[in-house]
Amino acid sequence: MEILRFILLNTDPGLTTVFCFLIGVLLLLAVTGAVKESDDATVMDLAFLYVRRCAMILIFACGPLLVVGMYIYAYSVYGYDGDRATQFMSLWYGEFRKSIADLWWCFLVVLSAPMFLRMIMLRWVRPKINSWKRKFRVQASGDALSDIRVDMDKLKAKDFNPQDFYLEGQMFLGLDDTGAGIYMADELFRKNHSKVIGPSQTGKGIMLGVLLDQAIMKGWGAWFVDQKPDDFIYDIMRESCERHGRPAPLILDLNGVGPGSYGPFIGGSRRERRERVVKTFAMADNGTNADFFKREERKVLDYLMPLWDGTLGQLAKLLKGNHPEINDVMKSWVREKNGSIESNVSEFMQLDTLRATVEESFKVEEALRSGAVVYVRSNINDTIVRKACIALLDELVQIALKKPLAHPTYLVLDEIRFIVSQTLADALATVLSKNVFMALTYQALTDLLNLPDKTLNAQSIKGGIDINTQITLTYRANDFETAEWLASLTGKAQKTVTKMEKVEINKGGAELWGDERSVGQVEETTVTTNQLLALPARVSALIRPNHLAVIIYTCWISVKEFKGLPPRNPAQPPAPQAIIAADAVTALKATSEVAEEDPFTSPSATNEDPFASLENVNEEDPFAALENAEKDPFASIDTNEITGPSEDPFAQTNANDDERFTPEPMPQKPAGKAKLTADQKAAIEAAGIAITSPRPPKPKPAAPVDLSSLDDIEGI
Repeated sequence: MEILRFILLNTDPGLTTVFCFLIGVLLLLAVTGAVKESDDATVMDLAFLYVRRCAMILIFACGPLLVVGMYIYAYSVYGYDGDRATQFMSLWYGEFRKSIADLWWCFLVVLSAPMFLRMIMLRWVRPKINSWKRKFRVQASGDALSDIRVDMDKLKAKDFNPQDFYLEGQMFLGLDDTGAGIYMADELFRKNHSKVIGPSQTGKGIMLGVLLDQAIMKGWGAWFVDQKPDDFIYDIMRESCERHGRPAPLILDLNGVGPGSYGPFIGGSRRERRERVVKTFAMADNGTNADFFKREERKVLDYLMPLWDGTLGQLAKLLKGNHPEINDVMKSWVREKNGSIESNVSEFMQLDTLRATVEESFKVEEALRSGAVVYVRSNINDTIVRKACIALLDELVQIALKKPLAHPTYLVLDEIRFIVSQTLADALATVLSKNVFMALTYQALTDLLNLPDKTLNAQSIKGGIDINTQITLTYRANDFETAEWLASLTGKAQKTVTKMEKVEINKGGAELWGDERSVGQVEETTVTTNQLLALPARVSALIRPNHLAVIIYTCWISVKEFKGLPPRNPAQPPAPQAIIAADAVTALKATSEVAEEDPFTSPSATNEDPFASLENVNEEDPFAALENAEKDPFASIDTNEITGPSEDPFAQTNANDDERFTPEPMPQKPAGKAKLTADQKAAIEAAGIAITSPRPPKPKPAAPVDLSSLDDIEGI
């Protein structure tokens, strides 16, 4: 009786909730798929299938059996009185209906929850579990092909101090992925040329600074031919010389802005000088109709070579026929047949740097054989400067090929395509045995196929450079052609990668990785095109002999003080006549008294020698008073240009033939005694000097001082 009372009192809502739960379990089992056996099922799968089947049968059966069991129990409790048992079941049914009416929303939850939970499991939970299991499963091969999305995230620049990684007898190149140093033995590094490839601002200059710093530290000769110019290389070289106790870098600015002067055709033997002239002035045959005229030009050059000292100024005079050994017939022939030689000389004479005398010219052989540190500045936009730089490199190669250098010399050529020549390309195969090793930089594969000098065989030069540069440092490639070419240089490896993997779609619409995966071997370069296209600044690929190509990380050399290139020495170019006269009068002020009257303002000054008062000092030498001066104002003037040496073949030429080649017209020489020009007077007055001392009486008129030889000084 108590049990029947308990059932009646707890039907609302207890038994109703249990009933709803059983219905929900039944629905959950119903939507999870059919219950069937499979030939491929494991013992565990069969056990789960059996439990599931039993649960469904029990749930289906327990509902009706519960009602029948309650009626039988009530019938027995009421003494087998069917009416009273029926009344109890009626009361129970009423309570059950009342509880269902109150808990109708529970059926909605029961109906939707199983399907919602199943959808979550199928679309999110099971795919995540499947992906996690695939990630951590033991694979037969872990190789994978390059993915630029992965490479972009993986390759990041590193900051460090390269000088902390320097080792004796080793050339430091950079760091690997683990932060360990990458090195090459000095002997191996000196036996190979190198090329550094990459667009601007990707790190080529940073790498060159590290290599030059080490070359200076090791006591090697170090040359850097700058084309742009670089903002830091010179300061790196200068501070490296100071740090390691070496002389300051020699500077040759072919632009005429910084220090240095260079005669492109002064150094070397006569044959070597002739060869440089022919190449620099484009006088070699190239298989066109112009070869006839070029042969005539070379004849003129061969005729003038024995008479020429290599300076552009003298060559300009020789082309005019101004030489005692050139008769009138040959003078006419030279002027008629010199062709482009004269125009080329005219263009070269526009640069003060290239109008150097034998004494002023940069001594290439001396710098090369002494193992000096040299900085050369060229210009990619100035044709004449580039030609002069090519002549300089040709002279350097000619010197190096004569005999091996005592000091290893590291020659770095920036933006090589603007200064490359056939001589330089051929020298890559020969100068290594002469203790000269080079580093060539350019930006892309097509650079060496688009040379400014169209007479050169670009394909042949590119092939020579590619073959003879065994060390390659390549930064980011901006075009796929260059990236593909560089990747092919790194070699190919066989990778075992997944070629196909099965994917299944479950009932929730989610993809699950299957249990089958097919693998195969695929060729891929050691450094891929994706990596070369994804390299950030200061990260490069290193290709070297007998080693696998690797990705290396580079960083800059710290500079304590940025001084930049010093300005050009104003005393190096020939001084104008007005400046010379002003300096001379300034020096005379220290040894002569200043009078009250200015002879240049007096009426008699126009016809009298302004330097006549100096005769009481030395009658023969009007400039003897300058001997005690602190500084000789004429020290920077080549006396050969003023008076000419005793063997000067131009000393006997008349005034009309002795013409200095300058871009501006020459002033006419004054007749009779030399007089100060208006520019000279203005310079003296600007200096605040007035020579007013009266002239002492002279027993005999002294020979007038002839300053006409100053007219031949360049720039006047």
